[in-house]
Amino acid sequence: MAHSHHLPSFRALLPWALALFAGAAFAQAPADTEAPQPSLPTKLQYSSAIGAYQAYADQQVQSWREANDRVGEIGGWRSYAKEIKTGEPASAKDAAPASDPHSGHHGGDKP
Repeated sequence: MAHSHHLPSFRALLPWALALFAGAAFAQAPADTEAPQPSLPTKLQYSSAIGAYQAYADQQVQSWREANDRVGEIGGWRSYAKEIKTGEPASAKDAAPASDPHSGHHGGDKP
């Protein structure tokens, strides 16, 4: 069976393709050798990304009762939530006295 539309082989087209690419390369404008060079900084400066790193330091261990009493003096979890919202640290003098220390548990006092 004969084909009426015969395509030339790859080997036959290769020299023509190379000649086309070579002509395109020579047709480009020559690089300007007199182009001004950008000025480089005269003094290099380096600042470390971890220059202000502070190493972890252990905190003083206290009893859990003292920690719980301190949280109660401050005003409990609501005081810590207010601290996050306002950005001001919680302190015992700003806390309202709690009449029942368990009033916030299980749906007790609602804010």
